[in-house]
Amino acid sequence: MQASLNTQLLVVDDEQYICNIIVEALASEKYDVVAFTDPREAIKHIKSHPIDLVLTDLVMGELSGVQVLESTLENHENAIVILMTAYPTVEMAIAVLKRGAYDFLIKPFKLELLRATIKRGLAHQKVLRENLHLRGQLEFLKAANTVAPNVDLREYLTLVLRSCITEFSAVGACVFEIDPGSGVIVKRICETKSDLDTRYLLDESILKQFSGRRSPKPIINSERVVIDGREISRILISKPIFIGSKFHGVINLQIMSPFERVTPGQLDILTILANSAASAIARKRLYQDLRASYLQAIRALANAIEARDEYTAGHTDRVIGLASMVARELGWGEKQVHALIMGCTLHDIGKIGVPDGILNKPSGLTGEERRRMMRHPALGLKIIRGINLFKPSIPYIIGHHERYDGSGYPKGLKGEDVPVEGRLLAVVDTFDAIMSDRPYRPAASLNVAVGELLKGRGTQFDPHLVDKFLMILKSGKIDLKELYGSDVDVSCLDEMPFTETAPA
Repeated sequence: MQASLNTQLLVVDDEQYICNIIVEALASEKYDVVAFTDPREAIKHIKSHPIDLVLTDLVMGELSGVQVLESTLENHENAIVILMTAYPTVEMAIAVLKRGAYDFLIKPFKLELLRATIKRGLAHQKVLRENLHLRGQLEFLKAANTVAPNVDLREYLTLVLRSCITEFSAVGACVFEIDPGSGVIVKRICETKSDLDTRYLLDESILKQFSGRRSPKPIINSERVVIDGREISRILISKPIFIGSKFHGVINLQIMSPFERVTPGQLDILTILANSAASAIARKRLYQDLRASYLQAIRALANAIEARDEYTAGHTDRVIGLASMVARELGWGEKQVHALIMGCTLHDIGKIGVPDGILNKPSGLTGEERRRMMRHPALGLKIIRGINLFKPSIPYIIGHHERYDGSGYPKGLKGEDVPVEGRLLAVVDTFDAIMSDRPYRPAASLNVAVGELLKGRGTQFDPHLVDKFLMILKSGKIDLKELYGSDVDVSCLDEMPFTETAPA
């Protein structure tokens, strides 16, 4: 059953011929007109059906047009009521207008005047309803504009759903985001006012009805149901989300109302909200594509650096694996881990400006060569400068050669002043360097690597992070054979008398 979008008019007059004349006069208009000669039956209709405008006689025996007026305004916000009377007085006119009537007609009246008054009343009603919706939409836009551009998409779509619920007085709303290529659902969010049966909102079969369609027109279905002994309409609205010509999802709304009605103004607001959701999805996907492109480019640069030195091949991947393990043991969230992956990938990006002769020198570096090598963190910052996407990598680039005792470079930071990202990277970066071949020496044993970490504990390295890393090694959670390509003697870990310390 389709919810009607036509303007709903009700005519009430105890003279049947007057009802007939008015219905016939309005037949050429896009109105659904219902007429009653009994005001009691009219009031019953008012309580159970959508109403836009009521044209009622003032004097009708036991019940008057005032009762019809009051019942209309009680049940239908912004409904227009026009009174008809053959015995007008100033006092009567003032009284009915104070009670909320829009206007009154004096019998007998010309049909042209009737049509004009109705049209004027409906135009006034349209302004009232649009202003109401625009005020609600303004609140949505204010809230949306306070959200940062990189807001989590789920949070933004939840905001859209809450606005839908407000605008439609809906009991619930949900959104499906799908991959336009495969049609697979990638996100499903549901908001409800109460403990609602969400089967209708979450019915995925609606997606098939939009498959292959290009029209943004919503699907509206309505059925009469009995809840707690009361018959009401359950209206389901499904609004497609298009980005360009591609179908990206659906917003579903469930409305429980005694009136089987959705107004054109409400559908206009839903279009605005669906377009807002589409823009948010498009921005998110553009950001993800841009981020992936940047990471691929930076990854290529990191690989280019490793390719210049056969001894550092795989260093970045190993450091990422080790650091991610420690970070998760420290309770870092996924956003922090993603930043860590980026930071570990970029931490040595500045070495692109270090000559091969220094990077691959098989003997010790001279003072000038060491100074040039020590410039690579600052050069790395210059390379990523101006790219907001890579800001999370800054503490890794700038901090992985700082020392806990303040004797490191490039800034000589000390203790907790060294970013924790740099302190963590310093531990795993040093461990991997010792466990890997270098131009000036072969890979050392695990015993040597652990010994160097313990030796630098509290001077070069954060003692808590050293202890955390060694405890992870001891637990066997890190597959050293997979990382370094041969069996690693881990017996030294059982012999090491260390225990994990609390962070400073």
